[in-house]
Amino acid sequence: MKLVGYFFHMPETSPPPDALVALIDDARARWVFTAVGLIVAVDGELVFEHHAGTTRAWDAPGRPAASRGLPVDEQTRFDLASVTKPIVATALLAELDARGLTADLPVRELLPEFTKPGLADITVAQLLSHTAGFPAEWFDREPDPAARRFRLGARPDAPAGGIHRYSCVGYIWAGLALETLAGMPLDEVVSRRVLRPLGMVDSGYRPEAGARDTIAATEHQPGRGLVQGEVHDETAWALGGVSGNAGLFGTARDLLRFAEAIRTGGMLDGERVLPEHVVRQLTTAREVPADSGGDGHSGGDQPDYRQALGLRLDEPWMRGLGPVTAGHTGFTGTAFVTEPGGRRSVVFLTNRVHPTRSSTELLAMRGPVIDAAARLGGQP
Repeated sequence: MKLVGYFFHMPETSPPPDALVALIDDARARWVFTAVGLIVAVDGELVFEHHAGTTRAWDAPGRPAASRGLPVDEQTRFDLASVTKPIVATALLAELDARGLTADLPVRELLPEFTKPGLADITVAQLLSHTAGFPAEWFDREPDPAARRFRLGARPDAPAGGIHRYSCVGYIWAGLALETLAGMPLDEVVSRRVLRPLGMVDSGYRPEAGARDTIAATEHQPGRGLVQGEVHDETAWALGGVSGNAGLFGTARDLLRFAEAIRTGGMLDGERVLPEHVVRQLTTAREVPADSGGDGHSGGDQPDYRQALGLRLDEPWMRGLGPVTAGHTGFTGTAFVTEPGGRRSVVFLTNRVHPTRSSTELLAMRGPVIDAAARLGGQP
């Protein structure tokens, strides 16, 4: 069951382990999600793959779909939500590396907005480690496809390097900085630096309109109706669907290729697909200040995970996989985790926001799924 070309192959005679299937079936029965793709690889071999559900089960809360979606399979794409962030971070770090630059580059050298007081000292590394002082969200959700209002109004509310606060705003700026650095639109440079080299052939921004029914549906939103085949994140949608914080769609198999590239230090199919230095930055913990106390200033606690550029390390739900882990989650119900330099990678994609975002049961489910996945493929 080796990774061959762009695809994984698993013998037809290998039944999926009962424990993982039981966890998935129980969650679907309780409507925790309606679509799921779960993949586990050990030493580069696929030891578990399970897809279940349909791409659309509801037209609105309490109203079952008049036309039920397609069965979920290995080609079903999910809205990756914030799993977009580490992929954008990888593209930005790879672009810097190709130009002989480092993540310590001041953002003011790329974006004129950062030459002003309060922004001049912010570095690319601070954007990618959530320590630039930006608020968590940008709440102007009116259409702004050229990001004009965002550029004028999105400013930090805390000193750079003074707090650690998860920030979509910082990653939107990171995407804009990457566009300037590469001299091309964000979707093109992400494809050039990450998706194409890694063979993530079914992943990208803004899926084609005709593919809507093949993509896992997300939330029923006021003014938009049932969101399917368009980005769920309201801010990324307002910015035109291509953003540094969200907007990528992808399959479980594609995301496994990204996870495996991180695990192996940048190698896939015997070839180098990411610079080793880039992967090292994605998997090396950085010293960060305390999390925001809620008022935009320091005074909180140290996070219960370690922060790298783009990725979280050893977050509680990941820890059952091994002693050193790296990964990320997305609001729509997506996640991946891998062991840098180790053996295992797991991709767990769901649409837990379909048809509403009210369910939080998936948060408690991820840990048991990873614990079960860690028992596959022999001893660590």
